[in-house]
Amino acid sequence: MQSVLRTTPSVATRNPFLGSTLSYRVTPAAPVSSTGPVRMVATMAKKKGVRIIVTLECTEAKLENGTPSRYCTQKNRKNTSERLELMKYNPNLRRHTLHREIK
Repeated sequence: MQSVLRTTPSVATRNPFLGSTLSYRVTPAAPVSSTGPVRMVATMAKKKGVRIIVTLECTEAKLENGTPSRYCTQKNRKNTSERLELMKYNPNLRRHTLHREIK
């Protein structure tokens, strides 16, 4: 890899839109010694914090031996430490039913 500065003669490029000339110098990169310390850089996404993805399952369909509907949503673990319970629509029963968080 080469860095932006080079000891060879400068190179000039012309910008046709601005009519100005841009010159720069490029230098070869310094040789890397195999005995020196190696720095590995891994860029990963940051964690979003305390939000987790939970699955909500219908409780009434389980009691009636029907097909339970499931929904996926997010919750904040700090604000809602207990299990989440929401009224959601069950398309199999065709009505709004109580859905509880499952593991």
